[in-house]
Amino acid sequence: MFLKCIEMQGFKSFADKIILHFDKGITSVVGPNGSGKSNISDAVRWVLGEQSAKSLRGSKMEDVIFAGTQHRKPVGFAYVSLTLDNSDKTLPLDYSEVTISRRVYRSGESEYFINKTTCRMKDIHELFMNTGIGKEGYSIIGQGRIDEILSTRSEDRRAIFEEAAGIMKYKVRKKEALRKLENTKQNLLRVDDIIIELESQLEPLKDQAEKARKYLELSGELKELEVSLYIDSIEKNQARINEMENLFSKIRQDIQNENDRIENKKKDNREKTERLEKLKNDLEVIRNELFDIDRETGRFENRIQIDEEKIKNLESGNISADQDIEGTKIRIESIDKDIEKRNKRLENLQREHENFSMLLTQAEQKLNEIIARLDKKEREIELMKQEVMDKLDDLSESRTKLNSLKNERKALKERQQKVNAEIRKIMLERDQETLRLEEAVNDLRKAKESLSKQKENLGEKEDCYQQGKKEIEQLREEQNKVMQDLQSTKSRLRVLTDMENSLEGYQHSVRAILKACHENGDFGGGVYGALAQLINVRERYETAIEVSLGAALQNIVVRDELTAKASIEFLKANNIGRATFLPVSSVKPRVLDHNTVNQLKHEKGFLGLASDVVQCQKTYRDIILNLLGRTVVVNDMDEAITISRKYGYSFRIVTLDGEILNPGGSITGGSRPSKTSSLLSRSRLIRELEKRAETLRKRSEQLEDECVEKASGLRQMEENINQLRKDYQDQELIVLKQEQFVSSVKENIGNMTAKQDMLQVEYNELEQGIKALREDTEEEQKRLSSIEESIELLRKTIEENQLKNKEEQASRDAIHMDINDYKVSVNSIIESINQTKETIERMTEEKSILAESIQKRLEVQVKNNERIEALKSEIAGIKQKIQGYKEIKTGKNLKFEALQDEVAVLEEDVSQMVDALSSHNETIRALQEEYGKLEVRQAKLQTELEAIQNRLWDEYELTYQTAEEYKKEIQGIKKTQERINELKTAIRELGPVNVSAIEDYSKTMERFRFLTTQKEDLVKSEEKLNRVIREMTSIMRKQFIEEFHKINYNFNVVFRELFEGGRAEVVLVNPEDVLESEIEIIAQPPGKKLQNMLLLSGGERALTAIALLFAILKMRPVPFCILDEIEAALDDSNVYKFAEYIRRFTDTTQFIVITHRKGTMEYSDALYGVTMQEYGISSVVSLKLGDMDKAITG
Repeated sequence: MFLKCIEMQGFKSFADKIILHFDKGITSVVGPNGSGKSNISDAVRWVLGEQSAKSLRGSKMEDVIFAGTQHRKPVGFAYVSLTLDNSDKTLPLDYSEVTISRRVYRSGESEYFINKTTCRMKDIHELFMNTGIGKEGYSIIGQGRIDEILSTRSEDRRAIFEEAAGIMKYKVRKKEALRKLENTKQNLLRVDDIIIELESQLEPLKDQAEKARKYLELSGELKELEVSLYIDSIEKNQARINEMENLFSKIRQDIQNENDRIENKKKDNREKTERLEKLKNDLEVIRNELFDIDRETGRFENRIQIDEEKIKNLESGNISADQDIEGTKIRIESIDKDIEKRNKRLENLQREHENFSMLLTQAEQKLNEIIARLDKKEREIELMKQEVMDKLDDLSESRTKLNSLKNERKALKERQQKVNAEIRKIMLERDQETLRLEEAVNDLRKAKESLSKQKENLGEKEDCYQQGKKEIEQLREEQNKVMQDLQSTKSRLRVLTDMENSLEGYQHSVRAILKACHENGDFGGGVYGALAQLINVRERYETAIEVSLGAALQNIVVRDELTAKASIEFLKANNIGRATFLPVSSVKPRVLDHNTVNQLKHEKGFLGLASDVVQCQKTYRDIILNLLGRTVVVNDMDEAITISRKYGYSFRIVTLDGEILNPGGSITGGSRPSKTSSLLSRSRLIRELEKRAETLRKRSEQLEDECVEKASGLRQMEENINQLRKDYQDQELIVLKQEQFVSSVKENIGNMTAKQDMLQVEYNELEQGIKALREDTEEEQKRLSSIEESIELLRKTIEENQLKNKEEQASRDAIHMDINDYKVSVNSIIESINQTKETIERMTEEKSILAESIQKRLEVQVKNNERIEALKSEIAGIKQKIQGYKEIKTGKNLKFEALQDEVAVLEEDVSQMVDALSSHNETIRALQEEYGKLEVRQAKLQTELEAIQNRLWDEYELTYQTAEEYKKEIQGIKKTQERINELKTAIRELGPVNVSAIEDYSKTMERFRFLTTQKEDLVKSEEKLNRVIREMTSIMRKQFIEEFHKINYNFNVVFRELFEGGRAEVVLVNPEDVLESEIEIIAQPPGKKLQNMLLLSGGERALTAIALLFAILKMRPVPFCILDEIEAALDDSNVYKFAEYIRRFTDTTQFIVITHRKGTMEYSDALYGVTMQEYGISSVVSLKLGDMDKAITG
C-alpha cells in the first residue's frame, strides 16, 4: 500500500482545490518559511481524525478553514482526501483503491467518508489501527513528534512504542471493556435495589389480588342475572313490535297494488309520450338536414371559385420562373470567363514566386559563408585576447609574489626578534606559576572536607521527605476509598430517590392521583399524599407497622369528602382502577380506653401502641389513631399470645417480626423476605443515605485538608532540600572549579616549558627561511621581464586581425539588405496568390449556388403543373356532389309533411291518460293515513325497548347482541331479583377493592422475574468482562515485551550506524509493570560516557530520536511516512546520513519529506515547491528529478 494523492480545498492556506500526486520513493516538499508547506502534513493528520486544534497549530477547529485575505473572501468549508493504493489489501476493504475524506464547515459540522460513503471518525481509526498510520502513529513525524520522544513526560513517548508494538487495538478494547464493566457494576447495584423493593410489594399485592378475584367472581354472577332480566324485557317488547309489523305489511301491500295500477298507466302514457317526443325529434332532424344541405351546396360553390383562382396563380408563377432561369444562365457564363482569367494570373504569380525564392536562397548561402569566416576570426581574436589576459594575470601574480617575498623576508626578521624576547618572558612566568600551584592544592583539600559534611546532611533530609510522601500516599489511598464509598452511597441514594419520585411500588390508580396532583395541580391542593408518604417510623418498628397497615399504606389522605369524590370521578373518567381515600374531615379516631392502656404498660413485652410509634403531622393524627389506635406492639409471639388471652382477644396485637393476633383470636404470620425495602423503609433509607453521604463528603474534605497541610509542609521541606541540593551543587562546583584550577596551573607550567622549546626551534627555522627568501626573489624578477615581452607581441597581432574583419562585415551588411528585399517580394507574391485562390473559390461556389437555383425553379414548375391538374379534377367532382344534394332535398320535404300529421293524433291520447292517474292517487293517500297511526303506536313500544337497552349499556356497557353470551335461564323474575340483592350485599361486605391489584401483582411478579434474570445476566457479563480484561492484559504484556526487545536491538544498531560508533538502549523503569512503566532512552555517542538522552547536545538528541524512529520503521514498516523538518537541528554531514538512511527504507515505505536542507533534496526522487504567488494563498509546482537530469544531460 502507498499514498497515491492528496486533495485539498479550503484547508488553511490552500484556498483553491489542489491535488498532489505521489509515487513510491522519496518526495520532498520545499519552500520558504511561511509558504504553507507544513500545512500538507497538518492536512494528512487532520483527515486521519486529529481533534486537537492545538496539534494543528490553531486555537479552534474553525482555524483550519481558509480565512480569506485582503483580496480573497473566506471559504465556507475545508476538505481533504487521501487516496491510497490498496492492491495488496493492507486495509481490510475489498477495494484496490481507498479514499479517506473529511469535510468541516464553519457551522462546526464535520463529515467523514470512506470511498465517498459517510462514516464515523471511529471507523477511520479502526481501519488504520496497528498499521502505524494515524494521528497517534509514527507515519507522521514532525518537530512536535521529536519533542515527544525527547520529552521528560514518559507518557508522551509511550504512545509511539505502543503503536509500534501493535497493542493499540488491545488497549482501546481494554478501555472499552473497563467502561462496560463499570456500567455493569452500576446496573447491578440498581437492579439489586429494585429487586429488594419489589420483594416487599409482592405479599401485599397478592392479598389484594385474591380479594379482587372474589369481587370479580360475585360481580360476574350479578352481571349475568341482571343482564338476563334485561334481555327478557327486550324480547317481550320486540314480540309486540313484530305483531305490528304484520299490519304494516298488509297496508304496504294495498298501497303497492294501487301503485302498480298507476305504474301501468304511467307506462302506457310514457310510451305514447316517448313516441310523441321521438316524432318531434325526427321533425327537428329533418329540418336540420334540409338546412345542412343548403349550407353544404353553397360551400361547394365557393370552393369551385377558390380552386379556379389558384389555377390562375400557379400558371403565372411558371411564367416568372422561366424568366429567372434565363437570367441565372447568363450569370453562370460570366463567372466561367472571370475564373479563366484569374487562373492565368495565378500561374504568372507562381513563376515570380519561384524566381525570387531562388535569389533569396543564394543570398542566404553567401551570407552564411561570410558569417562563418567572421565567427572563425572572432574566435581567434578572442583566444588571443584571453591569452593576453592570462599573461596579465601571470604578470600581476609575479609582481605580487615579488612584493610578497620582500615583505615575508622583512616579517621573518621581525618575528625572529619577538621570539627571542618571548623565550626570556616565559622563563620568568614559569617560576611564578609554580608558587600558585602549591596554594591551589591546599585550598582544594579544604573544599572537599566541606562537601562531605553537606552530603551527609542532605541524605538525612531526603529520608524525611520520602517518609512524608508515603504518609500523603496513605491519606490519598484512604480518601479514594472514602470517595468510592461515597459514589456507591450516592448511586444507591439516586436509585431510591428515583423510585420515590416515580412512585415505584404504589398501585397504578394511586400513582395516577398523586401525579395528577403533583404535575397538574389537580384537586385544588386537597390531596395530601399516600399514607406511606406522610408518616415516619423508626427502623425497629417498621415491620410491625407495615403489616399492621397492609394495603392501607397506599390509602390516599385528602382534605374532605368532596376531594375524595373528585378523585374517584377522575379514576372513573380515565378508567385507571380504584383507590381508598382517607378524608381528614371525616375519619374519626379509634383508640383503646385509658384503663386498658395503663394495664398494658405493666405487661411483659409491651412496647406501646402502634399509633404512638408512628410520627406524623398533627393534621393526620386522627387517621393514624383510626388505623392503629387499637393495635398493640409487643416483642415476640409468646408475649403476644399471653397478652391476647389475658384481654380476651379484644384488640389487635403485632410483634416486631410481623406476626398479627387479630381480634377474635385469628393469627397471621409466616416468613418474609430477608431483604426488604418497603414504602416505609424507603424514606428512612433515603434519609440515612443522605446523612451517610454528607458524613463521607466531610471525611473526604477532612482527608483532603490533611493532604493539603502535609503537602504544604512537604513543599517547605522540598524547598529546604532543594536549597541544600543547591548548596551541595554549589560546593561541588567550587571543588570542581578548584580541581580545574589545579589542573589548569599544572597544565600552564607544562605548556610554558613546551612553548619555550617550540620558540627555540622556531628561532632556528626563521634563520633558514630568511636565506631561502633572498634566492626566490632574484628568480622571480627574471620571470617578470619575460611575461612583459610576450604581452606586447600578442597586442600587435590582435590589431591586424581586427582591421581585416571590418571589410568582411561591410559585405555581410550589404547581403542582409538584399535578403530583406527578396523576402518582401516573396511575401507580397504569396499574398497575391492567396487572394487570387480565394476569389476563384468564391466564384466557383457562387456558380454552384446558381446552378442549384435553376434546378429548384424547374422542380417548382413541375409541381405547379401537377397542382393545376389536381384542382381541375377537384372542380369536376364538386359539381357532381351539388347535383346529388338537390335530389336528396326533394325527398326530405315529403317525409317532413307526413310526420306533422302523426304528432297531432298522439298529443290527444296523452291528455286523456293524465285524468285517470289522478283518481288512483286519491286511493293511496287514504291508505297512508291509516299507516301513520300504526307507526305512532310502534314508536312508543320502540322507545320502551331503547330505554331498556340504554340501561343495559349504562350499567354494563353491553348491546343486546353482546349481552346474549351472558344470558341464562331464570327461575322466575322474583327469585332472580332476590338473588341479585344477596349478591349486592356480599359485594358491599368486601369493602374497598383494588381490582387493578390483579394486574399490578402480575406485572410486579413479571418484573421481579425479569429483573432476577437480568441480574444473573449482569453477573455473567461482569465475569466475562473481567476474563476479557485479563486476557487482553496478558496479550498486551507479552506482545509489548517481544516488540520492545526488537526495538531496543534495532535502536542500538541504527544508533551505531548514524553515530559511527557508541551504543544506545531503551529501558523500562519498572519491568514489573511493562504496560504502565516509564521508558528511558539511554545513549552513548562515541567518546562520551553512557547517559540519559536529555543530557546530550541539541543535535545529538535530534539524531538519537531519529535513530529510534528508524529502529521502529525497521521493525514495523509503515506504508508511507511524512517527515516534517525533523532533520532541522542536524549539521550538514548528519543530514546526508539521514537522507541516505531514508533511502534504505524506500523498498517498503514511501517517504514525503518537508525540508529546507540541501542534502535531503539531493536524495529525493521528486520535488514539490510551495510558494505564495498571491499573498496568503499557497500554490504548488512539481518536478521529478529524473526528468530534470535528462533535460540537463540531453
